[in-house]
Amino acid sequence: MKKKILLVDDEETLRWALKDTLLDDGYDVEDTNDSVEALKLAKKIKYDLVISDLTMPAMNGVQLISEIKKVSPATKAVIMTGYGSTEAVIEAMHTGVSDFITKPFKLEHIKKVIRKVLNEHGNSDANADNGKKYGNEGMWSCEEFTGKQRESYYVAEDETEISNRVFYDAVETDGSNLVLFGSFSREAGVKNLDTVIKSVFRYEAKTCRSSSSLAKSINNYLCENVKKRFPLILFCLIRDKSAQKLSYSVCGEEFTCFMFSRNNEMTYLQSYSSYLNMFPDIGVIERTLPMTSGNRFIVIDNSAVAKGLRKGILQKDRLKEVFEKGAGESCEEIAKKMKHEIEGWYELAADERNSSVLVFKFENSECRPWKEEINIFRPIHDYDEIIKLLEEKLSKAVNDECKRQEIITSVNEAVLNALFFAYKEGEKGDIALKFSRSGEEILIEVNDRGCGFDTQNYTEPDTTLYRGITRKDGRGIFIMKQLMDRVMIQSHKGTGTSVFLAKRVNFNGN
Repeated sequence: MKKKILLVDDEETLRWALKDTLLDDGYDVEDTNDSVEALKLAKKIKYDLVISDLTMPAMNGVQLISEIKKVSPATKAVIMTGYGSTEAVIEAMHTGVSDFITKPFKLEHIKKVIRKVLNEHGNSDANADNGKKYGNEGMWSCEEFTGKQRESYYVAEDETEISNRVFYDAVETDGSNLVLFGSFSREAGVKNLDTVIKSVFRYEAKTCRSSSSLAKSINNYLCENVKKRFPLILFCLIRDKSAQKLSYSVCGEEFTCFMFSRNNEMTYLQSYSSYLNMFPDIGVIERTLPMTSGNRFIVIDNSAVAKGLRKGILQKDRLKEVFEKGAGESCEEIAKKMKHEIEGWYELAADERNSSVLVFKFENSECRPWKEEINIFRPIHDYDEIIKLLEEKLSKAVNDECKRQEIITSVNEAVLNALFFAYKEGEKGDIALKFSRSGEEILIEVNDRGCGFDTQNYTEPDTTLYRGITRKDGRGIFIMKQLMDRVMIQSHKGTGTSVFLAKRVNFNGN
């Protein structure tokens, strides 16, 4: 049976794109831009999941979820929130919100969150290994990845529920990479604390350039908003891309942190006894390191290991030996081996062997971001020249001729739609094309400043017998959706239309 989802957001374009995506994934989706109307629907229909924007007139997202929970306690909820809204997170903890999605977000990311919340298990990496694995696609990013820059990590968690509860997150912005790993006692009993911390982390990530100031911001927020006082252990690291240096802070002595170079040289990252969530305005020590490509970082959450190293019962070389056994393997394999080896050490008491291990790495990009732009001025005297220009621009980046022609065809359809419908006959105008590379995808944006149209009233053409696939009935949009991996259209009457296209390709030079 299809899962029923109610989507509530007053941003028309986002709601349209998200609904379209979820329908394609096989969900039964209803949507509304009115929180009061959403509550009426929830009283009539039992939804498996409600996805709501946080900021809306009449009722905000938290109030809406609270009211829905009164009539349908089993309904799960996800809140979509923009920057600057973390103040509402504490309130939302008590309403049973399952997760938060920070805008702007990737559609693939929210799809994975939905699968996790609904406890669906597909074949994707995000669902493999009981959800423990997080690679490139599991990262939340403020901006799209550029070139070959990416980071990957794996957390081998303790599954006995004896050791601390851990949380982890990673963010990439234009100028930096930020990594967060923390733990707190399961006896603390604070619901959704990890979600609260990650929300603050993501909010601060946009402007924060110091690991110590990041830790202080999290600490002050917790001291002001969480009533219970219990020690929180935190590792945070910021990589400055331009300066190629790292700053890190380790709050709490239970973490054991190392950095390994490509040559397997080991650097011990010192931890300090200052715990978070104990006192406001505490001092946090920050250290810096030079950054080279391929370095791997290991953080071990095991108080006995940390204590054994401090007292000399355990030698750091033992950890180095474990790493060297799997140095050429993935972060996942290293984390699993490290966890397995540690839990077998006889020096540790039986009740102190449970551990969680984080392994992550950064890779530097040696290629510059690829960008091209074309301006097409109307009226056009030689359209063949435009097609040649598209071929010339794309041939610099896209290896696969078949995919290159699919992209050209799609862009051509978007341009033709703009030429025929955006401007009146004889009217002067222009169409701007922007090409860029993002990770392993090519992104194209086609913009006009013409008449625009109402996306809410657009209906897909009848494709059963290929009827209605004409220029007038949406032929261009249909073809773009067949040839490209993702298509999004934003349009408003009188202000113009933007068409966003994305396709995974093999780039020249890879």
